[in-house]
Amino acid sequence: MQTALYGAIGWKHPRGIFQVLEWARRFGWHAVDARGMTLGIPGDPLRNSAAFGYDMLGPCHIHQSARVDIRSACEESGIPILCLYVAHPVNLRGELGDANRKMFREYIQLAADLNIESVRAINNTRESYDDEPFSEEEAFERTMTGLQDVGKLAGDLGIGILIENNENSTTSCADELLEIQNAVRNVCRVGIAYDPVNAYFQGLNEFDELTELSGSVDFLHLKNVKRHHDPQFAYMPRGDFSYEWTSLSDGDISWETVLREAVEGGFDGTLTFEYVNPFKGMSADYWETIRDPEQAAQEERNYLNELIESIQESESERNL
Repeated sequence: MQTALYGAIGWKHPRGIFQVLEWARRFGWHAVDARGMTLGIPGDPLRNSAAFGYDMLGPCHIHQSARVDIRSACEESGIPILCLYVAHPVNLRGELGDANRKMFREYIQLAADLNIESVRAINNTRESYDDEPFSEEEAFERTMTGLQDVGKLAGDLGIGILIENNENSTTSCADELLEIQNAVRNVCRVGIAYDPVNAYFQGLNEFDELTELSGSVDFLHLKNVKRHHDPQFAYMPRGDFSYEWTSLSDGDISWETVLREAVEGGFDGTLTFEYVNPFKGMSADYWETIRDPEQAAQEERNYLNELIESIQESESERNL
């Protein structure tokens, strides 16, 4: 297993992705997982702009010479950027849909320029953003065909596409992830990023979902939360519970149990620690209540190092 530091940990640092690379190098992370831009995507412009951070990488915002600089910084530090998320949906209709699929392709090219292995489709929306709403079936089908469309360029450039279980989306559960992976893998490499907390947000059992995905998970996304029965915390993805971000060891999800089950199911991929996710829609003030990002980068790497060593020792003893 290798560990990756999610780029949003540098969203308020003016050195942005370069600072993320430095923290990753200093504290022993193996890689970085980066965010693309949320500016200019369909949806609430206030929410999309509130998620903006210095860490974000976008094809319209990075000059060609700067792409060389970022790639050189990764090579010099020995810290690759493994993945770049893309918030432009691929399933919309008409001119808006064409424009967003075009931007998705530009992200694929950016990934190739920066030597990034994969792009991750995060905005698998059920919203049509026009006068005719999607049915759930149409939103899902158009997500598959849209990923097949942009996947042709990904295949040509040797870039993979990752799909993730995002709550309230067309890829919200294991069944949907596996169906889309099977439909798109004929045009490019398609991996799965599984986030147990997103399954928890969706009202699913995170262990049942992990079991169904056994043997198919390339990335595990790690964060933790506490569920509250009142709306005291800002994030309410299903309109019932609110959620408080915590350290990995202090929330409702037992990461020791999750990782042990994942390893028993054959997982040997990347563990990506998500310090924050501003795209969830909380206000900027919300993030002032959590740990300093540099502190978090060090503490959670130490936590994961101890956890990985413990699991590997148990596996070695079992194989004796």
